[in-house]
Amino acid sequence: MALDKAAMKGLVVDGAPLTDPAIVLTSLKEVAPSAVGAALDRPLVQEMIAAMQASSVELQFGDITGLLDNILFRLAAIAAMADLNIGANDCDYFNPDIGLKTRIGTTGPSRVSAFWAFMNPQDDWDAEWQQVDGTVPSAVMQPAEGAIFPFRGECAGAVQLCVYWGLLNGLGAARFDTMAAKFGTMYVGPWRIGKTPNPATLYMQAASLQDPPIPGDYLYFHNKDDYATLAPNGFWMGLNCMYMGKDMLGTGHYSGMGASWQTEANLRMALSNAYYHDCCPHTISDPMTEVRFTQRNILTIPGTLDMTKSHGSPTKSTGQGTVPPTKTLLAQGYVQRDAARYAHETTTLGDVSALFGIAPDAFRQHRSSGMDRPFYRADVDHGTILVTFADGHADRADPGALVSAHVTLRSPN
Repeated sequence: MALDKAAMKGLVVDGAPLTDPAIVLTSLKEVAPSAVGAALDRPLVQEMIAAMQASSVELQFGDITGLLDNILFRLAAIAAMADLNIGANDCDYFNPDIGLKTRIGTTGPSRVSAFWAFMNPQDDWDAEWQQVDGTVPSAVMQPAEGAIFPFRGECAGAVQLCVYWGLLNGLGAARFDTMAAKFGTMYVGPWRIGKTPNPATLYMQAASLQDPPIPGDYLYFHNKDDYATLAPNGFWMGLNCMYMGKDMLGTGHYSGMGASWQTEANLRMALSNAYYHDCCPHTISDPMTEVRFTQRNILTIPGTLDMTKSHGSPTKSTGQGTVPPTKTLLAQGYVQRDAARYAHETTTLGDVSALFGIAPDAFRQHRSSGMDRPFYRADVDHGTILVTFADGHADRADPGALVSAHVTLRSPN
């Protein structure tokens, strides 16, 4: 889509549009840490500035230092995502089907380092951790063996890690610790904990997909909408990824855990192939519209953090639960989709929990979920339940929250 230049508000620094990118490059060379200094003469920084200038809404910075911090944040986050995909760090997906269990920071039997605790230690199908109380944030988030690596998780947690590493490596440990003192406990995996957002999302501001992406932006590339309900154990309902910038021919590239330096066309092919493999015999009619970007967030450093410190519990209620007889599902308003699937498009979390005999907080964020309205999952006897919240900001344990529910049977009932 061609950009309407008349509608562009662009990059504003100290109340005035920034028109001379050379000022930024010169300033960066003076203040940039050596870790990212080598990147400053590359086209990547110039692309950042050009994309900011082309934004349809104003991207405002109080002074040049604020803009420099944002660029350093982005450079470090991009470098972190690249390292996750080139073998620089011991990082990969978990897969309970082949015995590859979730872990963070250790090769030992605990599967967690001294800095992290499992949020749901009894589960083998999700990847969610929280920072141990009393640990130093900059030490917790070190991209190193014994802190984060080896890492066996999935793409949502990988993006969150890259946001944290962008702040830590781009702005320095002292400043990162000051920020963490305000935003509280760090989490890897969940986008939201109850009604509290993952602190990483405080540095990710929703933005238009119609504007040119800025290197470092978060994007969610969504598989066909029914992937999760057709393949509840699949890993490719979508990809949480980062825009990495253009190549020398001007083609944009994206990276997420397990998908490095991909064009949009390559992402579409990869997710379509996953759909054909995991959802057979179902097919995709129009890959250009059914497999697509659905969300973009720009990396930003807020002036203030409107958030109280969050502290979760390392264990949550699970409940055994079971799928009731088919006639009960139908009587409760569920519609049969095929021999093994039933759906209720408008119900409440409390009604779903009561029907299947589990607590509302038994639902966990499903793997490869995007930040906007992710799927939540609970396994019960005879089936798997997936819910999505009508309100993306709803308390994830609120029985009154409106949800849609999809049930996949594992055996006759």
